[in-house]
Amino acid sequence: MGSQKVRWGLTFLVLIMAIFIGHRVYTHMEKTPTPAVHSSTEIRPADAWIQGFTYRQTQAGVAKWEVLAKRARVIQAEHRAQLEDVTVHLFEKEAKQMTVEADQGTINTKTKNIELKNQKDFLSVRLNNGYTIYSKQLKWKESSRQVQSQTPVVIKGKGLTVTGIGLIGNVDEQEFQILSNVRAEVSS
Repeated sequence: MGSQKVRWGLTFLVLIMAIFIGHRVYTHMEKTPTPAVHSSTEIRPADAWIQGFTYRQTQAGVAKWEVLAKRARVIQAEHRAQLEDVTVHLFEKEAKQMTVEADQGTINTKTKNIELKNQKDFLSVRLNNGYTIYSKQLKWKESSRQVQSQTPVVIKGKGLTVTGIGLIGNVDEQEFQILSNVRAEVSS
């Protein structure tokens, strides 16, 4: 009878220890979050992700402009490529006329219009005439070969600094107009 009490006592002790260990394991397990599910209406899947993206617009075999990006997300049904770490070169008679660098951009592969933007710093537009235009956002309209911006703009070069809001520019003529709040500073 004494050995049966010892057996019941040991069984009870093992059962208590199993419950204690089970509780400790359960409370210290890492909970893995369930993955988020996106419906097809929220995010349209890309037709292609391209590392080292290059897109050129040519006329009669001569490059008019080229877009280089570290990465592009192409959605063919929308005629759109979303770009990261972008450089755009515009050419005139096979010479670089303008170079733009931006954090991100979008190109409409049907209209050939390009939108570029930076989140923090100004993007830079370097012209071959020695001037540089700074803005947070810039749009290229292929049909008129114009650049446009609705954000603050700074134009610097040859001892001149012009600031204001908004910009329209004819790239071929290298004429640029700041739309409002224009201020110019001349330095020697």
